[in-house]
Amino acid sequence: MPIQPVTCHVAVCEVCGTAYGSAPVFECAAYFTTREAAVEAVHADPDWLVTTDGRVICLDTDDPDHQAALDTLMPPAPAAVCDDQLPLLDL
Repeated sequence: MPIQPVTCHVAVCEVCGTAYGSAPVFECAAYFTTREAAVEAVHADPDWLVTTDGRVICLDTDDPDHQAALDTLMPPAPAAVCDDQLPLLDL
């Protein structure tokens, strides 16, 4: 039986390095034959995020590093402007 190289794709959280589909009990990850298949699987999972620029982030953790990565994806807060608002005076 010959030994053949096989290429597989594993989605990994760019914040913590957790591999998609990995479980501490099994110590394995989900492997895919194409990048598109990996993106499709991760995109369908509500506990993971695939950004438009291809970044992968797991969402099942609530630590500051993951929150900071998610915050960078948000647009800047809009300026608060109210109709008929009087300008503040410097006294």
